Amino acid sequence: MASSPTNNASAKSLQSKSFSTRTPASILRELYDSPEGFYAATPRLIRHVEYFIGGRDGNILVSKRGLQAKEFIIRGVFEISCNDFNFTPDANFNPLNIFHGCFSDAKLSCRLTAGRNDMFRFSSEDFPDVLDNIAHFEGLIPRERDYERLSAVQVSLGQRSIKLIHGLFEAKNEDEYDTASDEDDNCSTNILSSDFDIATWPVADRCKGHLQDLTSTHNICPLPAYDMDHSLIPSLEYKSKLKGALVEVHMAFFHHQIKNAKHDIFNAILRQLTVLSPPAAMPINPFKRHCLNTGPLNARNKKAKQSFKGSSS
Repeated sequence: MASSPTNNASAKSLQSKSFSTRTPASILRELYDSPEGFYAATPRLIRHVEYFIGGRDGNILVSKRGLQAKEFIIRGVFEISCNDFNFTPDANFNPLNIFHGCFSDAKLSCRLTAGRNDMFRFSSEDFPDVLDNIAHFEGLIPRERDYERLSAVQVSLGQRSIKLIHGLFEAKNEDEYDTASDEDDNCSTNILSSDFDIATWPVADRCKGHLQDLTSTHNICPLPAYDMDHSLIPSLEYKSKLKGALVEVHMAFFHHQIKNAKHDIFNAILRQLTVLSPPAAMPINPFKRHCLNTGPLNARNKKAKQSFKGSSS
């Protein structure tokens, strides 16, 4: 039986109340206590993990617990850097750049840094421990002679950050070519609005032809990114809602070895993201609306002050 409008409104009210009652302290407790994974700064996480070798998407970091291999999920609170922000609907893909490869392989990416929010001080205090754990995960893979290691931890402008990625597309299986439906598909958009459909997915003009080529063979995988009210963030709002935001992130960890290039590549893969605090407002530019033909702004302000003093005396 369908829910009544009154029941729906009541449920939404309770949901909204539960969002508002989450505090930095309660979020930290959830990060430690939730059964789905581990807090990323927990000491010696290496004791709980091993690699499942030969997975479809590379070697997967899994938990040693249980009879069946299960992705080892780490979670924490981070700030999304404004630098190298590629959490955009088309991953800033440029078909003219040979290093970008095929559009079907496009990866959305961003950098996670220590949070600068005083209320979530543990984010910055625990960040070095998170990086230590990631270094230990990478150390589980024996170092091959002459192989270059491409770490998930990167340094830019003297600041260490975690590169977080998300695959934009997933190839359809053979059944989907006929039925165009798969209930077990991790990135299925069948139950979402048309905003999350591959046919209407917003990309730059340079990518539209490449997207059209993929509509019959691939599914779109929207970011599993949720706003502060826990609603799924539309693709056109990725930049405004995520760039510079403080977020709770759940991620998996993968290793790929490219023998031809002699590279060991480590990736942090996004599994879920929730905004905890919106991006800070951009600094105000007092010169932005200054009329150039009125003279220097400081001179005009000086005249205004003199005029005010003269009228008040």
